[in-house]
Amino acid sequence: MSLQSSTPAPSTEEVRWDLTFDIHLGATWSRFMAGLIDRVIYGTTCSACGRTSVPPQAFCESCFEPVDRWVELATEGVVEAFTVAQLGFTGGPTPPYVIAGIRLDGADTLLMHWLAGIDLSDDAAIADLVGRRVRAVWAQERTGRILDIAHFTPVD
Repeated sequence: MSLQSSTPAPSTEEVRWDLTFDIHLGATWSRFMAGLIDRVIYGTTCSACGRTSVPPQAFCESCFEPVDRWVELATEGVVEAFTVAQLGFTGGPTPPYVIAGIRLDGADTLLMHWLAGIDLSDDAAIADLVGRRVRAVWAQERTGRILDIAHFTPVD
């Protein structure tokens, strides 16, 4: 008996998941999200090595010491890295859009968020994104979620 078939096996299969779940944020992320309601971006600074993280961390990612020193960070910073997303997702911006790693003034780590106000048909504008100053644009209504920062936009 032969197991071979003249019909090739499919190479992909479309799968769609629509999941709803709650994530326990813990004390550190809860305080960060609560600050966003008031248009404040909090970070944490490690007393042992001085590293300032945003989003805040309960333990330093560099020296692994507990972190309990909170700092209020600027709402402006510099784009350190980016990518142009061509596919969207439920609740996200309409593609194409820019996702950027932003080093807020006073922080040692990058905050990932999307950028608006970028002409994606202008290759020069895209090429000049790294090093560009950006600022947070706040959502009209804030509820303690990362999207309380609606997006970042270039500082003119």
